Amino acid sequence: MSESLRRSQQTRQADQAQSGPPMIFSMVWLVYLVFPLYYLFQQPPLKVVLGVTAVVLFIIIYVCSFRFERMRFYGILMLIVLVGMFCLADEGSIYMAFYPAPLIGMLINRKQMYMALGVLAALLGATIWYWSLFSSLDAMLQYLPAMLIMLFMPFAFMIGRRSKELRKRLNLANEEIARLSKNEERQRISRDLHDTLGHTLSLITLKSELAEKLILKHPERAVQEVKDIQATSRAALRQVRELVSGMSALTVRDELAHAKQILSAAGIVLEAESNMELEIPSTTINNILGMCLREAVTNVVKHSKAKLCTVRLAGEGSRLTLSVSDNGVGLSKSDENGVWLDARGGNGIKGMRERLKLIEGSLAVESIGRGTRLVMTVPLVAKEAEKGGIGG
Repeated sequence: MSESLRRSQQTRQADQAQSGPPMIFSMVWLVYLVFPLYYLFQQPPLKVVLGVTAVVLFIIIYVCSFRFERMRFYGILMLIVLVGMFCLADEGSIYMAFYPAPLIGMLINRKQMYMALGVLAALLGATIWYWSLFSSLDAMLQYLPAMLIMLFMPFAFMIGRRSKELRKRLNLANEEIARLSKNEERQRISRDLHDTLGHTLSLITLKSELAEKLILKHPERAVQEVKDIQATSRAALRQVRELVSGMSALTVRDELAHAKQILSAAGIVLEAESNMELEIPSTTINNILGMCLREAVTNVVKHSKAKLCTVRLAGEGSRLTLSVSDNGVGLSKSDENGVWLDARGGNGIKGMRERLKLIEGSLAVESIGRGTRLVMTVPLVAKEAEKGGIGG
């Protein structure tokens, strides 16, 4: 139910996005009708009445063509006819063809679009012939560029509409991928829990029931059963710890393969430089660097608008460095603590700093031209110290 409600809400928002801005756009540009009105009011009264009526009809048809998709094609044809009537009285009225031009680009039906575009081209050609504009170089230089723009404008609107539709489909596909990934992860966890703990808990239940029956008649056997229950429960606890560790443990190598898929889906090329096969001796360091790599790649996908992402892992003496850089829009200013203030310097960067601090590591955020580089540095000696502390 929630999924259907979410999709219906997205549909309403999409409809509002399609209907709202074009209406505002249409009403704003209607202000330029003041010029033909100015010309009309200089004519005899009968022509004024007919002209104003035609302008009011033009406005009604124009706005309705933006608002109602079903009548858009016929509305465009009527607008072109009205523009032609105005052009019979004044050659400058040809500029009114700028009103139906974007509407042609909004037509969904390709056949209707080309038909309307042909009618508009015929109107422009008839106007040139009727007023003999081709006989005057100045007139051609004045009107020809505007006419070319009118003819190319529908294609620009069509390309913009297609781009918007593709972005919408991409967003829906990404949401569906995320939903399916979550469901798959839930199913995997359910299978692991069932396979790992189901048998063990059933065994504990049976042995506890048996111990309850033996406690009065055979206390020695009951004690043995209780010991078996204790051993089984410890094994179950160990299994839970292993399961949780398997869920949370990330490695740089595994996360790099995951990052390649995410970046590829976003249209970003991943370039992994040499030393990515470098062995990280500490599981803890590998886990934390893996989580930081995931967060860094997520930031690149969400905020960078990049085309290339470069990941580099290098060992430099007693230090290990993992860098993630992109060729995107870069970062804005930072405060006195070196924390970036824009959208990419939020909780993600803060979380990475906190994770690296646990292993005495550091994070540097650098702006490289139009891109950004995150450099994570970890001391490998912390691993040895950790081993010594555990051994002691």
